[in-house]
Amino acid sequence: MIKPIHKLNGGIGATLCHLCSIIITTGLTQSLYCDKCLSERIKTDSEFKQIKERANNYMNLKKK
Repeated sequence: MIKPIHKLNGGIGATLCHLCSIIITTGLTQSLYCDKCLSERIKTDSEFKQIKERANNYMNLKKK
């Protein structure tokens, strides 16, 4: 399980994005990604699922 990246940031604390390392928020939260990286990650995951589905369909057709 991935845990949030927390840094001290002058005593207040900050949460960093796992992908681009920008500060998501000052203070400590359970967020893992900034808005930009989260939207890209969702897009990438959906594209990966589509590619995997196409590969499975291709393999099933090849078996016939």
